[in-house]
Amino acid sequence: MAKRKPKENWRYVDMWAVPGVHPTNVDFLQRLKTADTQHFTKNMDVVGTISEKNEEKKWEKSHLIGIRSDIWKPDQKDVAETLDHLHDKRKNELRREIKRSGRLNAKQKQQLQDKVEEDKIMQMQCDDMEHRRLVLKTFRTTGKRVQWAGTIEQITTTETHNSLGSNRSLLTMAVMLPRHEYVTYIQQNHRTFRIPAIFSFCFFDEGRMWNVCLRRKWISAGADFEILIDGTKAGLINGLLFAMGSDSYVNLDAHPLTTCSQFLDLLALFSASVGYHKAMRRSVWRRVQACKTGDWHQHVIEDEELRLRHNGRSAA
Repeated sequence: MAKRKPKENWRYVDMWAVPGVHPTNVDFLQRLKTADTQHFTKNMDVVGTISEKNEEKKWEKSHLIGIRSDIWKPDQKDVAETLDHLHDKRKNELRREIKRSGRLNAKQKQQLQDKVEEDKIMQMQCDDMEHRRLVLKTFRTTGKRVQWAGTIEQITTTETHNSLGSNRSLLTMAVMLPRHEYVTYIQQNHRTFRIPAIFSFCFFDEGRMWNVCLRRKWISAGADFEILIDGTKAGLINGLLFAMGSDSYVNLDAHPLTTCSQFLDLLALFSASVGYHKAMRRSVWRRVQACKTGDWHQHVIEDEELRLRHNGRSAA
């Protein structure tokens, strides 16, 4: 059951322009050394904060936003390790095509060498791989302990087939929230014109499934999204134009769903992702082009993403 918050349900999402050198990163790392959460990893950097209005109607920082930097901007070492793993796996596949098990004789070794030299996957270099994927996490910091408050992550597999079918770069993200039984999938919808973007998802709360649209405005100073719940306007994500990062206010109207704090956490996570959408679309389009040319192996799919697609009834 989602916890209800009767107080003013607004959030301010402050995304930093240069997160890597921000002093809060140091403080965040120190606090998370003793944090009661397994959601923080060593490859995570702080990229922003989320603020709520306190009882005095003043903004108070309540959350930190972290990014998995190792998969958003993987360094050359990470990419090289992934490529080595891919080469080893492919070489074993080519070897089994010649002989299922046991040692190879001299002639078979030469056959394997010839296959390796001609194989597209074995010829791949680090620059050929599309490895980028967005994973953002929020952590509540107002209590005695730092606690995980939600994750939004890019689903590249769904993005690729949707984009292939529509000939547009369409984004898909999954949101996981604590104490919420269901994963929420936010999908960008195909339209005749690419601009403005519309994202939609369904959100289960108190025995009812709500249908939500996040519709970007045609004309706005920043990245503004109208929030519609079952077709009724219920608020606005107000992106700020003159900001160092992709800052925004999440302003909600009176509605049964907008009193759900987890729904507000979800909207804040989406707002935090907006500044990355342009780079995400470029990444999606490179994956699509790789598939069209038959170079599907250039689209690196992580095990963590595959686990989100796992069929829990497969053993039944």
